[in-house]
Amino acid sequence: MPHAHHFLGRLDRVKRAHTEFALNLYNDSEGVKFVLERAHLPPEAERIALAIGDTKLGPFVIVTRDGRFVTCLGEGMSVGGCPIVARSQIDSLLSRLAEKRARREVAAREMRPNEDEDDLFQRIFTRGKRLTREEFLAVSAFESMLGVEPFLLMIDVGADVVKNRPMLQRIRRATSPETLRAVEGQDRLEWAVAHLMLLSCAAERADLDVLLRSSKNAGSTPSYLCSVQLGQTFLLRGAWAAARLGKGLLPIYRAVLESATDWVSMLDAALGIAAIGLRHAASFDDARRILQAQRATAEKHPGEMDYVGRAAFGHWAIETMDDVQRRTEQTYKAGRGMCVTYGEHLPEGHALRFTRPEDVPDPLARAAVLSFDGDVHDEQVQTILYHALGIAARASAEDFYFPRDVVRAWFGAWSPEETLFRLQRFEKAGRKREPARAEARPGRNDPCPRGSGKKYKKCHGAAGAAPE
Repeated sequence: MPHAHHFLGRLDRVKRAHTEFALNLYNDSEGVKFVLERAHLPPEAERIALAIGDTKLGPFVIVTRDGRFVTCLGEGMSVGGCPIVARSQIDSLLSRLAEKRARREVAAREMRPNEDEDDLFQRIFTRGKRLTREEFLAVSAFESMLGVEPFLLMIDVGADVVKNRPMLQRIRRATSPETLRAVEGQDRLEWAVAHLMLLSCAAERADLDVLLRSSKNAGSTPSYLCSVQLGQTFLLRGAWAAARLGKGLLPIYRAVLESATDWVSMLDAALGIAAIGLRHAASFDDARRILQAQRATAEKHPGEMDYVGRAAFGHWAIETMDDVQRRTEQTYKAGRGMCVTYGEHLPEGHALRFTRPEDVPDPLARAAVLSFDGDVHDEQVQTILYHALGIAARASAEDFYFPRDVVRAWFGAWSPEETLFRLQRFEKAGRKREPARAEARPGRNDPCPRGSGKKYKKCHGAAGAAPE
């Protein structure tokens, strides 16, 4: 208390605009501790200067390491060697805390009587495709307590999905109660992988760094178990996770891309590399160079499909990186079209029945594309996948979900046909290893197909030649 009285008595040293902010800090002990825990302060520092104005000139609020208020210093007064937390950093951290508080409020509203946090978390495993944005936000409110557990759980669930799949792929109709339960259980597990992928990488930086360190010895990308579900939304969630984990993953994704012999790993790695570059401007050039290098390597191994596949996936990812604005606009256009289709069955005048694509709000169009479970063996789906990469890389986790009223209006109850249809894509995966969009390439001494009159190796087949 003596510290607090001293602090309050020194507020006359600062201007009125700064006084209000200082008092807000004083009345928000959780906020102050949140800032101090994440400001990367020297371990020996016993007192910290929180800049409530200019970082160099002040004014400053001086607090102890455990968040007790000591005094207030006016502009130009010395902080006496205390480490300084800049006002911009304080504002950013308090904004993150405000978001967490908003999620906790959503969680409180979402929990039914007699439910607790564990019951809420179980919705990840029971809602399937129809998990709402409100439910995801509610579960994510506890991410600071969950740590890396969602990621470890995703690995376990993903292993179960792969284990169960061969038996279920033989099913063509779910008629008996036992078959129906097995198919529905597989559906819930597959979608749980998708939800856990987002939840695990919606964590704070400290938890993401733990995942980053563990990924260095894993032998595969952290997004692979999600991407291998072979749906557009699964691959986009994997790319989003890579972007969230950041540039430290580039060596891992590059190693996988350069050594992979299955097209799913190649696609997952190429998307992850591009997503990191799109989300982090400082990594853009490095990511692009890694993808571009696959083409030069392929030129040294003509006709070998592994190298051709890596070069193709790298090329398509680069196309998005270099034309992200136009492709983003095209993606929103596609999303608006999806929303019009989703609402066609609703009665005229319903708020979620859109007769004109231009009337669809951007958040709904974005969620439509990001949540679309299209089969990536389909060339049109692959096109949308790449076009949507810029949106996915920069999205927030909840952008992948529709609000509850939209889910209720557009999507009915689950049917086994949804899951049985999805299982068919894995039969295709077993039959073909090369990328679905890989084009046959001319021999190095063949005429260039672009009509230049030169040999292919001297024209568009030359290393570093601009793609068309």
